[in-house]
Amino acid sequence: MSNKTTSSNKYRGYDINTGKDNNLTCNTKTLDQIVDTVECMTKKHSKVLCTRVDIHSEQDSENIIGGKEMTRILENTKRNINSKFKNSPNKPDLHVIWTTEKTSEENNPHYHALFLVNGHAIRNGFTIYETVNKHVKKKLNTEKDGLVHYCESNQGNGIMINRNSEDFEQQKNDAVHAASYLAKTRSKEHNPKGSRVSSSSRLNKAKKK
Repeated sequence: MSNKTTSSNKYRGYDINTGKDNNLTCNTKTLDQIVDTVECMTKKHSKVLCTRVDIHSEQDSENIIGGKEMTRILENTKRNINSKFKNSPNKPDLHVIWTTEKTSEENNPHYHALFLVNGHAIRNGFTIYETVNKHVKKKLNTEKDGLVHYCESNQGNGIMINRNSEDFEQQKNDAVHAASYLAKTRSKEHNPKGSRVSSSSRLNKAKKK
């Protein structure tokens, strides 16, 4: 498990969130996963939608989301979204990066996830949010709302990166900056021993579309 960190507000040429006074550190493994995925996806697709969600368990319930449950939720989300586009020429090509946080020994873990999809297939981040929310409820066997939070950094429907836009580089920068929240080391001190710093989808390089 990589413990390399940075407190610089720049990483690989992108702005990252290390606080107003650069007093917050970010894990470089997670930053590399974010940058690699953004760069790979924007080479494969001329439009890429980036969406962040936070996922919680019910604090007063013994039925919580652990690492295995989180992996299954993400697998089911990807399968569900892919099935909606099985007859479409534009495939979602969903990728995800996620991290675990446990703010104290007593609190249940919660998760931060960044989804990147082909922006020609999905144009609204709420499509991803609603699918994740459905599978979180199913996994926890609850109808309670509020366990999945749609992040303000999504700037509405999500951050759309358009390779043909004059603001392409700024859009990529905005996406990396928003996603760098996942890399912060604060609030991860109580994570289960041996847990991964972060997990990400495997990147398969392809021709530009």
